[in-house]
Amino acid sequence: MKIQSSLLAVRAFRAEHIPAPSDIVTKIAGLRLAQAIARGRPIDLEIGCGVGWHPIRYAQENPDRTLVAIEKTSEKYEKFGERLKRHPELTNLIAVHADAVAWVTHFAPAGTFDRIFLLYPNPNRKNASARWIRMPFFGRLLETLKPGGKIEFRTNLPEYADEVRRVGVEGWGLKLRDERRLDPREVDVSAMRTHFEQKYLARGETCFALTLESKA
Repeated sequence: MKIQSSLLAVRAFRAEHIPAPSDIVTKIAGLRLAQAIARGRPIDLEIGCGVGWHPIRYAQENPDRTLVAIEKTSEKYEKFGERLKRHPELTNLIAVHADAVAWVTHFAPAGTFDRIFLLYPNPNRKNASARWIRMPFFGRLLETLKPGGKIEFRTNLPEYADEVRRVGVEGWGLKLRDERRLDPREVDVSAMRTHFEQKYLARGETCFALTLESKA
């Protein structure tokens, strides 16, 4: 998928320049995804899942769906793995310790995911091209969405929310399906998605949730 050049210039994504993950555990996760695709059940993706709070709850609440949850940082993934050991019943959760760009590029075919979650990603304030919405890889990521699939961003930064809305709609041609402000005075703690969300709301910051939808 190409971004409109009138909005900003983004280099073409070169999948052939992305090395394939080589470790066996990561390849097994790819095999599990292929098996889930063959079963025909809805499949979702979370990139940067941290210590696993959201993916575990999501898998529990959606037993009819499969969630692929990717975390690159070793320390966070180890905590995720320890937490996941306490939930052996969650066969619908595929935990992946890998760089999301490489893993998705080599293991996720086009039209795989119904939903993609990017919850409180690093805003990379000093490097705009490193933000997901502006990365060449974002076009490849959108290709993995099914027609009419949704991608949810959450952030505590209003300028990041504005950028996601503008670039997503005007640049990538997505539809803004939903946009909400999470008021720290009104949000139920039990409804919080991640540890970051809990931290931001606890210190009185408003958070922003945007859902973008691909063309049907």
